[in-house]
Amino acid sequence: FMILLKNLFNIYLIKKMINKDFKRRRDFLISKIEDNSIVFLFSGLEKSRNNDVNYKFRQSSNFFYLTGINNPSLLLIITKIGNRHSTTLVCDRPNDIDKIWHGQLPSKSSYKNEFGIQNVLYFDELSSLELNDTKNMYFEFADENRLNEFIDNLNLTQPQSRYLRNNTSRSTKIDLSNLIFDMRRIKSKSEVSLIRHAAKISANAHVNIMKSCKSGLKEYEVEANFIKYCMSERCQQAYPAIVASGKNACVLHYTKNNAILRSNNLLLVDAAAEYDNYASDITRTIPISGKFNEFQKKIYEIVLKAQTMAIKACKPGKTLIDIHNVAVKYITKGLIEAKILTGKLERNIKEEKYKKYYMHNTGHWLGLDVHDPSSYSNNGKPIKLKPGMIFTVEPGIYINKETGIDKGFHNIGVRIEDDILITDSGCEVLSRDVPKSVKDIEKLMSHA
Repeated sequence: FMILLKNLFNIYLIKKMINKDFKRRRDFLISKIEDNSIVFLFSGLEKSRNNDVNYKFRQSSNFFYLTGINNPSLLLIITKIGNRHSTTLVCDRPNDIDKIWHGQLPSKSSYKNEFGIQNVLYFDELSSLELNDTKNMYFEFADENRLNEFIDNLNLTQPQSRYLRNNTSRSTKIDLSNLIFDMRRIKSKSEVSLIRHAAKISANAHVNIMKSCKSGLKEYEVEANFIKYCMSERCQQAYPAIVASGKNACVLHYTKNNAILRSNNLLLVDAAAEYDNYASDITRTIPISGKFNEFQKKIYEIVLKAQTMAIKACKPGKTLIDIHNVAVKYITKGLIEAKILTGKLERNIKEEKYKKYYMHNTGHWLGLDVHDPSSYSNNGKPIKLKPGMIFTVEPGIYINKETGIDKGFHNIGVRIEDDILITDSGCEVLSRDVPKSVKDIEKLMSHA
């Protein structure tokens, strides 16, 4: 009971800490936009699954990043004119229909008090919204139709607005997305705490899989085990799980998850939890029998060596290209030693012979999206790693049936993926609680 109370208190502190971040982010955004500007940022929409049934709502990552609000049908408006700037949230009015079917909508005062936004209006109060003509209009270009519809309605009550006037003085349109994406690249302490928590839950779920894995199970039963644990810890799935046994592991984005686990095969599980919209991303590859055979072990240890050396290279000043190059070196070296590739190391790397077996990048940004959309370069140069950046390191080898190599290597797919936080002195592996050495995995599985 005391442990539960402690965990709940820690979660409360995390949420309290991150609530302070939202205003700082909005203030920073204001400092980055041009003077005489207006920002329109829409929340996510509920999406139809089929007929009159919607998918479970998931907030737009950029909207959540600036507000912390998880509801649909909202609009954030920020204006900056000279030394004056204001922030307004526009929401639907509470009503009896929503109260009956979905639960009462939050009131203006509840939004204002909980999220600290200075002005809150209902959509039916737009006549009181004061918008001066501005030189620049920032919005996410993907939402242009939604913005045009909003402005059409706004013009019904504010005919003096020039946004849709057919003249040359219309506002300059600027894509807001990339500006926020780049803000999201370096995580605050509270964001790191949330991702660390998601990684901890994911790690425990992976350990459960290692303990319960056995031949005869269906891939979807393994997936169900993972989801059950995450949901018991109030976490969603960060992405559709890849549970790939045998040759299925050679399909990078395999998600059918319907094959039977066979004792002579490996099982690759790429699955992770999302907590309070922040993702983790972990992959482990284990022997279904509980013990690697000689061919599986050889490939596994090549990938593990490549990942170990790549993680050692994760430090401030390096780039994700540097990390990838380290992984490529050790993957290629290992494939030559296993006689899957032939020739000199340098030539194999130069001619990209390794790509037949290792065809993806070694890592990606991680955060509110499992593949956080922050750019990887600036003015043509790779982004240098700084403290607070979080990304994955996930080398792999995938060998289909082919002539010219020992049949023992056929249908082996191995990927090992961890979540990395750059620190002042190097890095922290946020997903370190999942075993990954051959010895540790076999030991854990032997006690299942």
